[in-house]
This record gives sequence, C-alpha cells and structure tokens, in this order.
Amino acid sequence: MYHTRRSIQELNQTFVVNKKQALFYADQRKVKQSKRLTKPATAALYLQNDTLFVELVKTSLPANDGRPATIDISDSTYVFFVNPRLGKPSVDEKSAWFRYHFTSFDADLITIPFKYRIGQQGQPPEMITTPNAAVYLGLRYDQGFHRNVFYHHQQRSEIRSYSIGAGGLLGLTAATVRSFSTAGQYLDEYEGVCLSYGFAAIFGYRAVNLGLAVGFDYLIDQNKNLWIYQNKPWLGVTIGLNLN
Repeated sequence: MYHTRRSIQELNQTFVVNKKQALFYADQRKVKQSKRLTKPATAALYLQNDTLFVELVKTSLPANDGRPATIDISDSTYVFFVNPRLGKPSVDEKSAWFRYHFTSFDADLITIPFKYRIGQQGQPPEMITTPNAAVYLGLRYDQGFHRNVFYHHQQRSEIRSYSIGAGGLLGLTAATVRSFSTAGQYLDEYEGVCLSYGFAAIFGYRAVNLGLAVGFDYLIDQNKNLWIYQNKPWLGVTIGLNLN
C-alpha cells in the first residue's frame, strides 16, 4: 500500500518466515485481508515508513490448497505486510511479534578477556588476562522479531535479533614466559607472542556476541619447547563484534 514492488526486488537478502505467521494484504477495494502460512517460507523483507513488507519466494510456497485463509503458490504475486493497525488503537498499544530467521556464514572479530589454563607438569591451573585478538569464522542461526508500537497516533518499529553459532578461531595472544610457565627451566621473564587456535560457541544480540571457547596456544619463539602450555588446551570467554 505504501511502496512499489520494485523497491522490494532490489534486496539481496532473503529470510525464512516462521510457520503459522499471519500476513496481510490489501484487496482491490483497499480493504485489509489476512492469510496465514502453513509452512515456513522464504521471503524478502522490506521496511518502509515503519511498515514491514514481505515478498514471498514462489518456489518456497506449497501447492494451491483452495483455502482462502492460507497462503499457497497462487498468492506469490501478492506483496504482504505485517502488523497492521486494525480498528482504533488505544493510547499505548503494541502489535504481535512477527518472527523470521536465517542461517549464514559468520565472520567476527573477537577477544578472549579470560583464559583458564589447565595445570601442566605439576603446576596449578592459571587464569590469564593478557591482550589478544582473533578472527572467528563459523555458521550462525539468527532469529529476528519485529513489531509496531503505537503511541498517541504515532507508529514506530521495534526490532530484536538473537543468534547462536559455532565455528573456529585463529589469532594472536601475548604470553608471559617465566620460571612458572617453564617449570623452572627459564629464569628470566618476558612477553612472548603465541598463535591461538580453537573452537567457539557464541550467542549474539544484534552486532555483539558472547561465547565460550576451547583453544590452544603455540609460542612462536626459541623457548617454545620449554613453555609448558605449548599446544595445551585452555578454556575461555569470548566477546566479539559481528563483521558481516
């Protein structure tokens, strides 16, 4: 009702609209009508003037079932919208959540503020807070929510997005090489550079994520054979920023 079909076709991202989601369209008389999905369907989503529009991908729709209340392949020419204002709203009103999801390849820049090194060669476990940075690559599942908030005849969109994922990480970290970390074989002390690698599971909200990691450090200087944590496992907490 508020846009052209061309504006939606310019999108390069598709989402999966959840099963049983109600969608709306305007018939030839400009009267709002409702239909419901009987299965998840792929769609392009387009937000304009605080109204979310949905263009369903034809190949993701079920065969024609002859029921006017459900969405099938015969409805592929419609551009639907969600969360219409039906009737006179109260002073402060919120519509139902519209739910959609997608799976994607994920690239994050992360840091591990806390590492728990498992005890080695008779030395006790150690908590590490040395500076580090890594790149995380993996698969990610996003669940999105959209609704309209009406207040004193004004309308605005509210969007939330949560994600979970799993993948690998690779980066650099500082490591203190000293008597403790070499079981007494090196008596001086300095900050060495390690190559860190491992696996992580993450939970994200919008562009920020938190996670748990299991990894290993590889000291890249001449004392690598003395360092008791060489290629030994550690546990860590990750904080990251989604790059894509």
